[in-house]
Amino acid sequence: MTQARDVEVIELRAAHPDGDLACEFAIAAATARSGFREELARGIIQPVRDLDDGVEVSFSVESWDIVRRYVEMESRCCSFLNLSARKTADAIVLTVTGRPEARDFIAGIFAAT
Repeated sequence: MTQARDVEVIELRAAHPDGDLACEFAIAAATARSGFREELARGIIQPVRDLDDGVEVSFSVESWDIVRRYVEMESRCCSFLNLSARKTADAIVLTVTGRPEARDFIAGIFAAT
């Protein structure tokens, strides 16, 4: 994580960018049971924005801890994703990207929000 004046950034590149388009079942199941996704969704302040290779989601600044936990968890669960979060004084912007074959998977992450 890097930190500059009023900005915090987390960037995690895919550990296995060409790996299977599958999640680590134990992590995904635990996340589903915990209500983690619902907590994350409550912090969204703008509609999900589609990118050529993924999505961008804006959260309230109060959501930094949950967004940070999401990036850490998702990097272990889905090692084919690139994840970054940038916190400024006004908002947190989460970016989730990956290879072209992962586009539908990525779009589905925040589809229900």
